[in-house]
Amino acid sequence: MRSTILAAMAILLTGCAGGLERNAPEPAVYRLTAPAVQGGSPIAADLLVLRPVVAPGLATDRIATAWPGNRIDYYAGARWSDELGAVAQGTLVDAIRAAGRVRFVEGDPSHFRATHVLGVEIARLEADYSAGDIPVARVTIAATVARYGDRRALMATTASAETAARANTLTAVIAALDEAFGKAAAEIVTRTDLALAADLAGQP
Repeated sequence: MRSTILAAMAILLTGCAGGLERNAPEPAVYRLTAPAVQGGSPIAADLLVLRPVVAPGLATDRIATAWPGNRIDYYAGARWSDELGAVAQGTLVDAIRAAGRVRFVEGDPSHFRATHVLGVEIARLEADYSAGDIPVARVTIAATVARYGDRRALMATTASAETAARANTLTAVIAALDEAFGKAAAEIVTRTDLALAADLAGQP
């Protein structure tokens, strides 16, 4: 009798768990917007944008928050459309393409033979609550441009940006993160174009 009761309880618990999973709301999914960068003269370079290295705690599709005491947390019910490195890579590729200066740009090395490579590190991309209840979006991107063949570094730079959210709501925070990322990414794209143009012109 006892075994029969335990078996029945197991079935009921399994059914409840399944119902909870089915009824749980799907997380809201967000992406980053490619910033508009002013164009210029064409650059005869074929650029490979490597998948960014992402700082510990950010290498996830979860959207990070920073708190006093160096604590990291994540928003419930919200996700990036992919792991953050993949999202940032795609956004940078789109921004460089939209600027229209570089001859070819890709994130997949199998698509073409690159002349140059852009390596990126996402050091920060988080909603920072350390100063109060309304977070500030903080983004820091480090980048290196090198020749593909000999890996000679042509430029190493870091761009940082911050944007205060208008309210402590998910919509406002995502908008602030997107704006801050766009500012930093635009600087990286501009400096990358300058480094490529200088290299092809034979300048040091």
